[in-house]
Amino acid sequence: MKFFFKKIVFFFLLIGVSEANNNVKFVDINFIVNNSISGKNLNEIIEKKNKKVVSELNKIRDELKIKKDKIVAQKNILKKDELENLIKEYEKEVKVFTEIKKKKTDEFNSFSIKSKKKIIDLLNPLITNYLKKESIQILLQKDKIIFGDDKLNITNDILKLFDDKYKKIKFE
Repeated sequence: MKFFFKKIVFFFLLIGVSEANNNVKFVDINFIVNNSISGKNLNEIIEKKNKKVVSELNKIRDELKIKKDKIVAQKNILKKDELENLIKEYEKEVKVFTEIKKKKTDEFNSFSIKSKKKIIDLLNPLITNYLKKESIQILLQKDKIIFGDDKLNITNDILKLFDDKYKKIKFE
């Protein structure tokens, strides 16, 4: 009788585990953010902004280098006071450059983070509706999974839904 009872309990546990597997899926949010139509558009915008910022900073850096070389070349010709004034002026410009660099880097990083967050904010309701529609109880982020059956991966389904709904997103 005990043996029969154990078999019944084991059988119901297996049914419960297999039922739980149907309600657990995983998704790769980073893949969707980077490979959706809007995500690819954002990546192009980010790349253009990055090139522009790097170009502007390199231009200023090159001007400072020319100025430094000019000061070094005039080192033996100028009077001590004039040389000190040029060095102080150069140091002020380097400080301004450092501040500009920090400001532009912060603005660029802020834009990138806000834009990706915008995609994720638009993605969340789609995922929630998909989970309700498909009766999925648990959704895991793919980054946190060591092993998982590809049948449980709903990334492509969510990507298709997202691309259908948001072909163009305006990023500021």
